[in-house]
Amino acid sequence: MGYHRNFKGIWITKEIWLSKELTLQEKVFIAEIDSLDNPEKGGCFAGNNHFAELFNLSKSRVSDIIKSLVTKKMITRKIIKKQTGSIRYLKISHYLKTRIAQSQNLDVRTSQNQVPHSGESDNIVIQDNNNTFNIKGKSKNKRRGPL
Repeated sequence: MGYHRNFKGIWITKEIWLSKELTLQEKVFIAEIDSLDNPEKGGCFAGNNHFAELFNLSKSRVSDIIKSLVTKKMITRKIIKKQTGSIRYLKISHYLKTRIAQSQNLDVRTSQNQVPHSGESDNIVIQDNNNTFNIKGKSKNKRRGPL
């Protein structure tokens, strides 16, 4: 696990912990993604290998859990494609932050370009010879409901 951080533990909010919508694995993934979030770099850029090793899961199971969290609008996924390869960034979604803030009567301000209930919020950014293309994905799952 090559991701360095000042690790003192993981905090899972009561809204996530008590959620009937999330599996236990999804709850710990959210906590790990949030703990690895590096705003200066654009989010958590840990690959599936990191999660597979940490949680003793196969890479395909890790991929399924991340897809599920994106579909449930709990996290956002942004992929930056360059000529040398691509980097995936994961972040806690604005939808999830808003739900937590509402339950705690807090005001959430974020720079994420996600509208609650707007879909999957996958962004793919392709950078090639100083040109940038931003492609926004949509979810087929229009699920709405409480945490």
